Amino acid sequence: MKIAPRELNLLFATLAVVLLAVTYLVLEPSIREWAGFRERQEDLLARRAAAQQLLDSRETVENRLAEFRAGVPTFPEGRQVESELLRGLDRMAGEQGLVLTQRRAEPEREAGDLYEISIICDWTSDLDSLVHFLYAQQSQGVVSDVRGLSVRPDSGRNAAPGQLGGSFTIDYAYRRESGANTESPPAAAGEEPAAEGAQPPTDRP
Repeated sequence: MKIAPRELNLLFATLAVVLLAVTYLVLEPSIREWAGFRERQEDLLARRAAAQQLLDSRETVENRLAEFRAGVPTFPEGRQVESELLRGLDRMAGEQGLVLTQRRAEPEREAGDLYEISIICDWTSDLDSLVHFLYAQQSQGVVSDVRGLSVRPDSGRNAAPGQLGGSFTIDYAYRRESGANTESPPAAAGEEPAAEGAQPPTDRP
């Protein structure tokens, strides 16, 4: 029986497809294993690069941590700092024209050798006083941090036009050491001016 060239080509093509299919079925487990190995290798290389980056930046991180610790006020063990922080907060708010209608301190939190207290405040003022107060607080750097600020128009019966109200939370950070000086906290209580060279906005009347 004579096979036409076209039929012969079709036969070869069919055999090639079958051979490729059989080869794939035989090698599929090895292919999947190799793909998994490549993924694990890429993941390990990425982790190694991240670890090396952390090692290379260790000195910079340690220097920044030392600067941070140097800027945090220190209190002796067992000393109650809540009242001092509240007095300093009241003083700063009064200087900037912000009225604190209510403030309450949460329990002290410990994180290693650092401590933190959050003070939640309800306030009322105009926008200018609020901006100056926030600027003065944030100028103190690592000592305090304002978060959770809410602002709304003051709808009270005796509220002046443009009067605002709301609430915010200030987190104060400090350290405790045995035998530390009992002097009042510096910037944390608002008893010292803002950092040198920092000037509040000049459009305040």
